[in-house]
Amino acid sequence: MSARIMVVEDDSSLREWIQFELTFEGYAVKQAGDGLSALQELRAHEPPDLILLDVQMPGMDGYQVCSALQTSPALAAVPVIFLTARAELNDKLTGFAAGAADYLTKPFKMAELKARVSALLRQTQRNRTIGRQEESERANVEMDEAATIQRTLMTCTVGTVTGVDVVANCKPARLVGGDLYDVHPRPDGRLSVVEADVSGKGLPAAMVTAAVRTMLRETTHAISSPAAVLALANRRLYDDLTEVSKLVTVFVAYYSPSQRTVTYANAGHSVVIYVPAGGTASIVEATGIPFGIFDEADYGEETLAMGPGDLLVISSDGFAEAHNAADEIFGYQHLVDVVDAAANMAAAALYEHISAQIADFVHGREQSDDQTLIILKGKE
Repeated sequence: MSARIMVVEDDSSLREWIQFELTFEGYAVKQAGDGLSALQELRAHEPPDLILLDVQMPGMDGYQVCSALQTSPALAAVPVIFLTARAELNDKLTGFAAGAADYLTKPFKMAELKARVSALLRQTQRNRTIGRQEESERANVEMDEAATIQRTLMTCTVGTVTGVDVVANCKPARLVGGDLYDVHPRPDGRLSVVEADVSGKGLPAAMVTAAVRTMLRETTHAISSPAAVLALANRRLYDDLTEVSKLVTVFVAYYSPSQRTVTYANAGHSVVIYVPAGGTASIVEATGIPFGIFDEADYGEETLAMGPGDLLVISSDGFAEAHNAADEIFGYQHLVDVVDAAANMAAAALYEHISAQIADFVHGREQSDDQTLIILKGKE
């Protein structure tokens, strides 16, 4: 794209000559015959890449025009070359103080003007490139920090809880994502297990995820019923979720080492798979709706055995809905079958097996959604 130059000069012959010569060089040139009309033109359209500005003009002189440009963030960044017969040092100092980048004394040779224009545009482009690079580097550093913070906030702490092996991991589709997990012992000795999926992905979803994680950590620590946790968290988050048009699916379970059971409530989260020891895999159905649909929602609560060999796999939809190069979907039933066939594996080995099955299916296709998996396996 050609550099755009505005020539502000009250001498029409000089103005036309400059436009002719610079247009011949490939620049896109506009004219203005006085300072006021130049400002009106500049404020009404996209800023040019360079302004050639006469100093002595009727009405507003060049110094006043340049000073006015500095009051506009968009125009203040446009470099200005003063064109003037006033060659005294004080005149030049006044011009630079007003915001000029260069100063060319009349009469000037057109070759010198072209050289100054070319040099200043190259320098401006270099500065913009450096600025974009620095901005990109800052953004990358901030995203890396955000990803580190999000990973840190996802905890899987079993502590003194016995009788179950637990593996949890989240692989966002981008640096940060909308999935979360949180596994931590409760004050009553039970193990709180939470997985959630915010609609969308990337930074917007991650910002919502932080609020959801905070709310769920607070409520699961204080409330003894998973169903009550979901009802309260949904009510508290509803206004914010509707404001940003987000839904959240959530699975909350409490594992009791004394009872060897898992009591859960499921706010529309899928897919959750349960395999009793020696039995076949089945999908654990939702006991209520996702967060953000209604401000008041009731959630059912169910209990599963979690003795030796019993298996619970809590997965976000990024696994079942993974696509391959042919745009085929891995599928919910396929995921159930994979878990069923490998249910005798230890939790860590099963996680690796499921991940390998997904990787083999997508065969290098870029991950399109966040993938979060929690596996609980009862043991002796």
